[in-house]
Amino acid sequence: SPYEVPNRITGIADNREIVGVYGPVGSQGAYHSYTSQYSSSQPYTQFQDSDYPNSQSTYLNSIVTAPSSSGTPSMAGYVIKPGDLQGTWGVINNQGLWTLVRRHRNEGDCHMMELFGINSSEDAVGFYWYDQSPKKAPCNKRVQYAMKVVPGGKFHDYPRIQGDFPVASGINEYGWMVGSTDDSGTGPSKGWSTAKGVSFKYWTFEMNANLSTQMLGVNAAGTVVGTYEDGSGNWHGFTVTNLFSPSNSLWSTVDVPDGNGTSTVISGIDSSGDLCGWYTGTDNTVHGFVAIYQ
Repeated sequence: SPYEVPNRITGIADNREIVGVYGPVGSQGAYHSYTSQYSSSQPYTQFQDSDYPNSQSTYLNSIVTAPSSSGTPSMAGYVIKPGDLQGTWGVINNQGLWTLVRRHRNEGDCHMMELFGINSSEDAVGFYWYDQSPKKAPCNKRVQYAMKVVPGGKFHDYPRIQGDFPVASGINEYGWMVGSTDDSGTGPSKGWSTAKGVSFKYWTFEMNANLSTQMLGVNAAGTVVGTYEDGSGNWHGFTVTNLFSPSNSLWSTVDVPDGNGTSTVISGIDSSGDLCGWYTGTDNTVHGFVAIYQ
């Protein structure tokens, strides 16, 4: 259930509805997604399962407020082995209607697409592999591309992002995007940002290129959130305001007070400045959190 650990709050909508994931992420077992609505009297006490039907695992990463007429939000993420299909597929839940997303056909087990961000126009961003491995061979002849998919299934790839293994993680209603890239595939990662008519810019916390910075979300005001690594190998959450006007940007560290100091991830931010994410507690277990802006 959503009360289980490990637990991650992956996205927050402008009405403060959240989406999250519980279960051991990775090869250790199945994981499941859920949503919960906000109430000022009893915040986040009712949970709704939100798994793609007949899939091994569902990982929803982002959520946007529903149109007033429907009451049902839209979400983006990915699923593993949906139905009788192989591989990992991007998925969009458009106000209750599930859509699987793929970029190339006939890749079988090598099919890999993960979506991370979605905006009010239902543009979704993430990454995919273009794999040319022979059938029944290891999936080792692949190139990873950051991408955006818009309603109707039209794709935009971003091959000009520097470094290996680029990911697009967040997109706001103006189309401003953020993500991360790993220059070597094993070394420190950098955050990146772009907007319409603006070239890609690359960022590291405190301009330290020797340590990793991952940008994970952006709201309508252009405030960006993510996580960065310190010199001891611990990870801290961060916010940066006015990133798209760098002369006025302000970077701030965010650590959950109940954590053990080893890991805080800020995964989402809404238009009010409310934050969501996860942290490692003093029990050495991953817990989700929401921080309501006061």
